[in-house]
Amino acid sequence: MPKIKHELAGWIETDVIAEHILDELEEQGCQPTLENAKTVWLDVLETELCDAISSSVKAKFNIV
Repeated sequence: MPKIKHELAGWIETDVIAEHILDELEEQGCQPTLENAKTVWLDVLETELCDAISSSVKAKFNIV
């Protein structure tokens, strides 16, 4: 699985994630700073990402 993990990490577009975070900060009237972006990304990792991935796997592969 390490090879697949490495390939997936290379496939994930981190620039797209970063751009979306910065755009959202700006749209919400927050300063698009590195610290604010890190705060948002860490919050997503801690509170939403695992649930979102789990839900997606269940939905895409018909797991009950």
